[in-house]
Amino acid sequence: MLIFKIFRAEEWEALCVSGSFEGSMVDLRYGYIHFSNAEQLRKTASKHFFREDNLILAAVDPDSLGADLKWEPSRAGGLYPHLYGNLSLVDVVWFSPLPVVNGVHGFPESLKDYVDPNRKQFNAFKAFDQGYPIDMLNLVRFREKAKYPIDHELAEMDLSGADAYKMYSSETAPIVLRLGAETVWWGSFESVLIGPESETWDIAFTVRYPSTCVFLEMVTDLEYRRAVIHRQAAVANSRLIRCRSVGENKAFG
Repeated sequence: MLIFKIFRAEEWEALCVSGSFEGSMVDLRYGYIHFSNAEQLRKTASKHFFREDNLILAAVDPDSLGADLKWEPSRAGGLYPHLYGNLSLVDVVWFSPLPVVNGVHGFPESLKDYVDPNRKQFNAFKAFDQGYPIDMLNLVRFREKAKYPIDHELAEMDLSGADAYKMYSSETAPIVLRLGAETVWWGSFESVLIGPESETWDIAFTVRYPSTCVFLEMVTDLEYRRAVIHRQAAVANSRLIRCRSVGENKAFG
């Protein structure tokens, strides 16, 4: 998991020239350099850099910061990474401009949150031949705290994202079984060998559906639509990838 720091242009230039960053004026006021994880990043940008342009987003490997990095609670209760020391340029894994687009900051594609399909993706999914079995690969990262609508009965229960996802799984399991689908593989995430280091996941699993029609029947089922609110409350980011079996292949890759 990477952590992130937003720099103003002059701060980033100073880091590149000297190779070390002691902190912005705000950081120095609190006595530490403030970072955010991927889930916290948008809130940090809107609160401290509202509509500011000429920003640089830097990703840092927290393991490289050692004992000087501490995760501490904010006033709202969430844990934020704080660096009690200087940041070195060599600790930066990657950096990217953070422009303002239509009044909001435009984050890199790898940091965008995907919870529900958009209409274009859903229409493309439905356009495939619907008569053969499909495997849906799920990659899921949970919110630290579940985020229900304020008028939902669970909104004040202080549930974790993992708690909310367990409720989603429990309520949808009978629907999946009734429709003849099955989970064929389930695992916990360990590390990325090839791919963006920002894409960390809590769980990965594959569900096999007898056909596209069955998947569409599931997502339009009234019981499923009631249960899906738990998923939306639980998930910070996800990937849902459609795959088709091409038969047994004993050759590698």
